[in-house]
Amino acid sequence: MTSISSMNSGETQMQTSFFSGRFTQTLLVGALLVFGGKDAICQQESEGPATEESRSTAKKPSEKHQRLAWFDAHQEMLKNSTHNAFNWQAVGPTRMSGRAVDVTAHPHEPKTLYLATAAGGVWKSIDDGINWNPIFDSYATASIGDIAIAPSDPSIVWVGTGEANILRSSMAGVGVFKSIDGGATFEHMGLTDTQHISRIVIHPKNPNILYVAASGNEYTHSPDRGVYKSVDGGKNWTQVFFKSNSTSVTDLVIDPLHPDTLYVGTAPRLRYRWNDPKGGPETGVYKTIDGGRNWKSLAEHGLPEFATGQFERIGIDLCASQPETVYVLVNNDGASGREGGARVFRSDDAGENFRLIEGNEEVRATHPSYGWFFGQIRVDPSNAETVYVFGLNAKRSIDGGYTWQNIQGSHADYHGAWINPTDSDHVVIINDGGIMISHDGMETYQAPSNLQIAHNYNCAISQEQGKFWIYVSTQDTGAWRGIVDLSRGRNSILRQTWDRATGDESGRHAVDPVNPNLVYSLSRYGGGPQLTDYSAQVVTERRGRRFESYKTKDVSVKVESDDIKRAQWVSPLIISPHDSKRLLYGAQYVFLTDDGGENWKKISPDLSNFDPEKQGNVAHAVVFAITESPVEKGVIYAGTDDGNLHITRDNGVTWTEIGQNIADLPDGLCVASLEACHNEPGTIYAALNGKRLDQFECRLYRSKDYGATWESITANIPGSNANVIKQDPQNKDLLFAGTDRSVYVSTDGGTTWDVLGNGLPTTYVHDIAIQTVEDYLVIATHGRGCFVLDIRDLRSPKTDVEKPAADGVDNSNEDK
Repeated sequence: MTSISSMNSGETQMQTSFFSGRFTQTLLVGALLVFGGKDAICQQESEGPATEESRSTAKKPSEKHQRLAWFDAHQEMLKNSTHNAFNWQAVGPTRMSGRAVDVTAHPHEPKTLYLATAAGGVWKSIDDGINWNPIFDSYATASIGDIAIAPSDPSIVWVGTGEANILRSSMAGVGVFKSIDGGATFEHMGLTDTQHISRIVIHPKNPNILYVAASGNEYTHSPDRGVYKSVDGGKNWTQVFFKSNSTSVTDLVIDPLHPDTLYVGTAPRLRYRWNDPKGGPETGVYKTIDGGRNWKSLAEHGLPEFATGQFERIGIDLCASQPETVYVLVNNDGASGREGGARVFRSDDAGENFRLIEGNEEVRATHPSYGWFFGQIRVDPSNAETVYVFGLNAKRSIDGGYTWQNIQGSHADYHGAWINPTDSDHVVIINDGGIMISHDGMETYQAPSNLQIAHNYNCAISQEQGKFWIYVSTQDTGAWRGIVDLSRGRNSILRQTWDRATGDESGRHAVDPVNPNLVYSLSRYGGGPQLTDYSAQVVTERRGRRFESYKTKDVSVKVESDDIKRAQWVSPLIISPHDSKRLLYGAQYVFLTDDGGENWKKISPDLSNFDPEKQGNVAHAVVFAITESPVEKGVIYAGTDDGNLHITRDNGVTWTEIGQNIADLPDGLCVASLEACHNEPGTIYAALNGKRLDQFECRLYRSKDYGATWESITANIPGSNANVIKQDPQNKDLLFAGTDRSVYVSTDGGTTWDVLGNGLPTTYVHDIAIQTVEDYLVIATHGRGCFVLDIRDLRSPKTDVEKPAADGVDNSNEDK
């Protein structure tokens, strides 16, 4: 197999050995035929034609681990930044948690918990979840796939990076990290190119022997999928299992009584930009009894006919005290009705024979049409008859799967659990809302909400004095608004409880600059907009209960009956800098209203590279970013998620594609952010993002001639995908950029950049807003909520902020 060393110049380097490539398969055929017959062979299948979407991303040898070098350069910039006297302040959303992906506990001190989150790093509690500390804030990624503690030495903690659920907003990791001091510090231990880690299992007696299940690239084919083994504590790795460049190992289980016996589940884990993951014939379950040297397929042992192709994610677990009892959870991706949903199979002879459990009808509904998103099954370590299934909701059986009970939880979408091996009533369950801790078998539980791991997509702010509102759309928990109160001092902002806001988990907000009580909001896939007046409370009654809310008005974008609006999960909506009643909205077209949404008109053709062959259940080929020049009304720029960038200089009468004028730009990059210059006509800033092509360079550009020519202004920013770029409205040379790592600032118009401020963890900065009245930078991060930074000193020299004319509108915010 492939041998990998993590100790070559501090980075992981692939070493091609005698056993690599196609020759490996020839050798494996003989060994596996002896072990399990022809069907036992685990080999790489053909990838088919090398299309744009199927070929692996080419990497030069010198770029193999460039992402780690980029992070080191960022850390050096942070240490030497001329702006490190500025301090970030976390402001919320408070009393909220977010998507957790794995949890484990110290085997002898069960009050010590480790929580892995989708994009908020790793958290540790030593008091049973009462208090939490982030322990992974200063490492190269905040996206976590799995966490494991060595059973024989609990001071050894492993973290596998890169969320393996591959939701639309999942981020690629950079391999595995090891701590030998209970999470106080971590060392990178290689497997950098695996990108997403689904499971880590450690030998029960020898902590130097461990296995890592690598999900691999989310959007492109990759040879780095499979199972890796180390026998020297992670110094060197061998790829001991590999199915194909598009099929991942979704779960991995070790038999604690016979640690050379392991089980793996495989499934296609390739997400196209226009489709969620789909099932395929390479889904399966495999077993080894010799530590990974040989593997046997269990497909013909009572499990489904995987070759039919409709089965997707596999979950596996066994009973630690009775390891011959093995449960397999299979997501039936391609079927509907009685055949759809999840299926649970049980073996009582270590996988030689499986049977469909009697109570399977109760389980199916846990896996709806997006069952690929979860798929965990857990068995009580001390009781083989107690089993938990996690999906849209959580269920438990105490009779081996004959009957099931619903677990009333804190949120939907469940991703796993830890069950105390010495106390079955002590259960910790995780979901999209965080963590649930129970000491009475889930009769009751506590759900700590003091973890700031909110996954914000964007932010909008009100321009007010003394205090101002932030509006966010937060994955899994919806739309929220919170107030930033400066009454205690500019550097002593209290984190206050946030309120529900109109909108959606993936929507967007736009605050009227004249009347901050008026807020437009979108919902998922471009639904709306809706106009809310936060100064007008209304009381509604539903099912005998009274609810207080705010006055809303439907101002939705309407399309012609023979047209279909195609819009992203997060769609663009902006208020024109020229008129607060003038709004621009993006689907595959650009829409405009000049009367606050009473009437909309389509002002562009389809601006994308629409291809009917690249359309699925995820909107693709749509407008993702819009901006209008503050100095020239009717000069509008629009960028798409498939690489186009257009301009109109006549309010939408004619459009010109200008993205093709950017030199040396790969095809298909998402135009993530556009910012028309506040001072100069014809100047436009753009941030382009290659996440969905497995490209991680930072790409920032500027044009001074309406897009006819472009120059890169990335300058000295180390590689990390750019999500947003903003220019200060008064100081034209002051620029801010948000990346998948941090916030950067330029005070010379993009010639050079610096890391901005202290106190910000490694985090995905998805949006930036500038509060020009009080001189604050507001950021929305996908994983750690919102932060603010006092930029008063940065903004000078500047002109006085122009106040709106007296119009009878009360901007004092006294009622808030």
